[in-house]
Amino acid sequence: MLTLSDAKDIATIGGAVVALFALIKAVVEYGHQGAQKRAEHFVLMRKRFKENESFRELCVLIETDDPSLKEIPFKDKRDLLGFFEEVALMTNSRLIRASVAHYMFGYYAIRCWESENFWSSVNRKSAYWTLFRDFCER
Repeated sequence: MLTLSDAKDIATIGGAVVALFALIKAVVEYGHQGAQKRAEHFVLMRKRFKENESFRELCVLIETDDPSLKEIPFKDKRDLLGFFEEVALMTNSRLIRASVAHYMFGYYAIRCWESENFWSSVNRKSAYWTLFRDFCER
């Protein structure tokens, strides 16, 4: 026969099992939300990169280190470098996975770093581009 004490123990164990299940479910859901937010950040960055006319033009010129890069306004170069630094910051803070960031943006960042004509009006050795340089080196 079930005593009041036994029923209380069973209810306590049952409550603990339900609480543990709820905790596990919450942790799994939190992980899914983190992945979803990372994906959203990546999609936004990719969209900004692909839809920016200035970035597209610069990337075409960077591809061959075109001499006309010397004539591109500093502001446009700074904006592209700033974009790559945002990608690096998001990678460093794990909002975007490093492998994804390097796969999607690394090629053009490296081509930019190696382009002598791009850097003609920008001081490549400036401490301001340390984050960009680190991203390219990785």
